[in-house]
Amino acid sequence: MRHALVAVLTIGLIGIPANGQQEGVSVSTPSAATPHSGVDSVDRAELLKVIAEYEGVARRAEAQHYTDPSLVKVYVQLGGMYYDVAMFPKAEDAMRRAIVMLRQNGPQDQLADEIGHLAELHIATGRTREAEKDHLEALKIRESIGDPVGLALTWTDLASLYVKERQYKKAVDFGQRSYAIVGNNPQVTPTDRVAIRQILGTALSETHDSMRAIPMLKDAVAIAESSFGADSLSAGIASYVLGNAYWRSGDLVDAGTWMQRGTARMKLDLGWGHPAYVDAIANYAKFLRARGQMEAAATVEREVKQANSIVDARSLTTRSSAFAGAPPR
Repeated sequence: MRHALVAVLTIGLIGIPANGQQEGVSVSTPSAATPHSGVDSVDRAELLKVIAEYEGVARRAEAQHYTDPSLVKVYVQLGGMYYDVAMFPKAEDAMRRAIVMLRQNGPQDQLADEIGHLAELHIATGRTREAEKDHLEALKIRESIGDPVGLALTWTDLASLYVKERQYKKAVDFGQRSYAIVGNNPQVTPTDRVAIRQILGTALSETHDSMRAIPMLKDAVAIAESSFGADSLSAGIASYVLGNAYWRSGDLVDAGTWMQRGTARMKLDLGWGHPAYVDAIANYAKFLRARGQMEAAATVEREVKQANSIVDARSLTTRSSAFAGAPPR
């Protein structure tokens, strides 16, 4: 997964036999809501339930010294699910466990993926220097195995980081490199093609290049709608990002239309307090105040306050928050 907000991924959970032997491993396939593959819906209560199932598998594996490579999947999924409910210390622990296993004998492309996920967590917790170091390590791995698409997707990750750091020229540079390879590549997932448009479009918008930013972000909305549906969460996120770019360009009418449409759609799946949604509506409240819509802004701000009672305020930066951009200055 790269830059998908949330996902539902069905994988095989390893069942640890009662006798502690690794032969005859049974497999079940629960539906796990994680950020490691792209779709559209996540319910917090359900996510916590699935987390508990995975935790049980991990505990049994550790107790019986289970070393099958499929255990990596458990820690990868746990890391992603912990992330989505803002349980960041647990997320980091799970990700690091997966990375240790992958360093020992795992596929190098998967190792680069998980290091990238750890980088995103470091961004979420304000450790951007560590995040940059992680992404650069992933970049070296991609270069060593001759993976041009993976290399380009790591450039996307770096562009996203630099947007967050407001180093927009660097973001445009890495974003353009990535877009040249993955932007219209049919072998790249729609999620990744949408993501590079959102990140590069946001970076262009922040460098006052709305002439290129707006069409690119409109294209992201079109791809999201055609791939996942006009009423999908992916389309909602893309709509919000487009609205934010219109705000940056000074077009408050279109900004209001697209931001309202995007946040309304995001609320359906993430209104329980997912940090990406909280980040989006906090920014939308700023827009409403800037436009003089004080009553509407106050309503949204109350929702932000309520959400922050569920999700720690430190988690307001998420995998998708690089798309949020910054309000016009």
